[in-house]
Amino acid sequence: MGLEVALSAEERATLVRAARQTRRVRQWRRIQAVLLLAEGQSPQAVATVLGASRSGVYNWAARWRRAGLEGLAEGPHRGLARRFDAGGERWLDTTLASDPQLRGYQAAGWTVPLLRREAAQAGYAVSAATLRRAIRRLGWRWKRPKYVLGRPDPAYAEKKPR
Repeated sequence: MGLEVALSAEERATLVRAARQTRRVRQWRRIQAVLLLAEGQSPQAVATVLGASRSGVYNWAARWRRAGLEGLAEGPHRGLARRFDAGGERWLDTTLASDPQLRGYQAAGWTVPLLRREAAQAGYAVSAATLRRAIRRLGWRWKRPKYVLGRPDPAYAEKKPR
């Protein structure tokens, strides 16, 4: 069963121009599918060349017929919901503002492993990468501690043996 797509010279030029200009791979594949179908290739051959399904090629051709180039545009992607919601970010912000020593850790500052342990206890099972992204979103920055020689004891002269 063949799928015929007829393009005028103007439509072909528009599609070629759009294929050169787009930075979205999915949209480029849809444009290429319409161009290959217009050259007379079978939907199965187009699907094989572009690494798509045959039904996808049929859908792209139908969208082209219905809406033209706008029909081949990629729609918005919602993405996954954040594992660390607003409540988690508030918790993280208050935790970062506190001293880890007050929570029983022998650390001068928070580290990601310590934060992961605290987050798990608070009911947030998140990865180290998720924590780092949240820390960056909240505007916190991590820097290595600057080592400073101990401050001289003001009573050192009195304690010094003669």
